[in-house]
Amino acid sequence: MPDPAPSSPPVPPLIRLTDFGFSYRGAETPALESVDLTLWPGDAVAVLGRQGAGTSTLARAVAGLLGEHGRSTGARELRGGAVLGALPCATPGAGGGHGQSGVGMLGDDPEAQLTGLTRTVREEAALPGRLLGLPLHQCLHRADSSLQALGIAALAERALATLSGGERQLTALAGLLSLRPRVLVLDQPSQALDAGARRRLARSLREFRDAGGAVLLTGHQHDDLTAACDEALFLDQGRPCMAGPGELEQHGVWDARRAPVPRDESQPATPGRVQTALLSVRKLSVQRETTRVLDHIELDLRAGEVTALLGANGSGKSTLLSALAGLLPAEHGVRITGPGGVELAEEPAHRRAGHLAWVGQDPGDQLSASTVWAELLRAVPLGTGGRRLRREDRARAQSQRVLEVEKAMRAAGLSAQAEEHPYDLVPAQRKDCVIASALLLKPAVLLLDEPTLGRDAAGMHRLSSLVRGFTTAGGAVLVATHDQRWAAEISDHQLVLRSGRLQPDT
Repeated sequence: MPDPAPSSPPVPPLIRLTDFGFSYRGAETPALESVDLTLWPGDAVAVLGRQGAGTSTLARAVAGLLGEHGRSTGARELRGGAVLGALPCATPGAGGGHGQSGVGMLGDDPEAQLTGLTRTVREEAALPGRLLGLPLHQCLHRADSSLQALGIAALAERALATLSGGERQLTALAGLLSLRPRVLVLDQPSQALDAGARRRLARSLREFRDAGGAVLLTGHQHDDLTAACDEALFLDQGRPCMAGPGELEQHGVWDARRAPVPRDESQPATPGRVQTALLSVRKLSVQRETTRVLDHIELDLRAGEVTALLGANGSGKSTLLSALAGLLPAEHGVRITGPGGVELAEEPAHRRAGHLAWVGQDPGDQLSASTVWAELLRAVPLGTGGRRLRREDRARAQSQRVLEVEKAMRAAGLSAQAEEHPYDLVPAQRKDCVIASALLLKPAVLLLDEPTLGRDAAGMHRLSSLVRGFTTAGGAVLVATHDQRWAAEISDHQLVLRSGRLQPDT
C-alpha cells in the first residue's frame, strides 16, 4: 500500500492572549484580568462592554501598545512577532520590511490618526508605506487598493480638510490597510459611519478575513459590524463575562440594531410647541471649493422640539450646523432669524453663540483648559453684553457661576472628572464637556454634531435626558446623527440631507 499523504501542518493562531491581565501604573485595580483570546486566520471577534469595562485596553493589548503604561500578567503570543503602532505612521521596520505586517490598530479617536502631513486622501493613505521605506509606486498602488476596498476611491483627490468625520475615519483606516497587517484591531469603528459605509466596511473586512487576516472589534455599541462577527465576548470591570442576545444593555452595551422604544404619548406636551420658531432659516447655500454643499436650505426649529438631521457621510450635515453657527460663510441672500426675531445672518460666530450653541463632531477643537472644572468655569464671560462687572457684583456672579458649573457637570455626568484634563477623558466624555459648556451659554437652540459617538448604554440614556431637559425648558435642538434608533426615540422630526437639500425622512 502506498504511504499515506503527509498531513498539512496545523495553522497556528495569529495572536493569543492566555490568562492575560494588565494594571495601569498607579491604578488600584487591574484594567484587565483573566482574559483568554485567540484569533485564527479568518476570525472576527467582537469584544463589548460598558464605558470603563476595559474594551479599549484590550484592543491596545492585542496591538502590543501597553508595555510602557503599566504591568501585564499572563502571556501574549503573536505569530511572527511584528507589531505596528497605533498610528498609521508606524516606526520604520516595525512591520517586517516590505511584506505583510503584524497588528494594525485604528483607535477610538480616528482624528488623532491622521498625520497632518498630507493634503489629499490618496497622499494620506500612501504615507504609512512611505514611512516604512516602500517605493512610491508601491505605496500609491496599495493606497488605491485600500481606498477601493473601503468604497472611497472617489475621494482620492479630495483635500482632507473638506471631508466629513466618517470620511476621515475611513481615510485613516485606508492608510492602516495599506500596511497589509495580519491582524486588524478596530476600536469603535462604526461610530461616525452611515449605514452604507458600514455595509461597505463589513464587506471589506470579510475580504480581509478571506485572505487570511483576523479582525478584533471593540466598543460599547452593538451594530452591523459587531453583528457580522463570528463571536462576541463581553467584559465587565476588566473580566470576561457571559451575556445573551437580550442582555446587551444589562452589560452597558447600546444596541443600535434594536427597534426604537416607542415614545410615551401619554406624557403632557412639551411647553412651547405652539410657539413660533426659535430659529428660522431661509435660502441658506454654502459653496466649498467647486462643490455646492448646501442649496437653498429652508428650516424651522421650534421651542420644545428635537429635529434629527440624517444623511450619508459627506452629505453636508456638519457643514449645515457649522454654517448656522457662523463658522462657515454662506452665500448672499440667506436669512437666519433667531428667537424674538433677531437677525443672525450677518452676525459673527461669537455673537450667534448666545442664541445658537454649537457642539462640533471633534470635541478636541473646542477644549482649551487644563481641567474640566476650569474649562466650564471660563466657558462664558461673567459680564453680559461685553460689559465688565462692578467689583461689588463680581463675587456674587462668581458664586453663581460655580453653582451653574456644578449643575452642568452633574447633567453631563462629569462631576467625578472635575479635576481631570479634558484630553485625558475618553472621546464621549470630551463631547459631554463641550455640551456642558454649550449649556452654560443658556442658548435658545442647541446644535449637536454626532453626539452619540463612543457612548455606552448609560451614556446614551444620559444624553437623551440632557436633550429632553433642554427642550422641556423651552429650547430647540438640531442634532446630526447616524444612529437611527436614537434618532427615532429622541426626535419630533427627522430630516434627511440629500444633494444639498433637506427632505422629510420617509
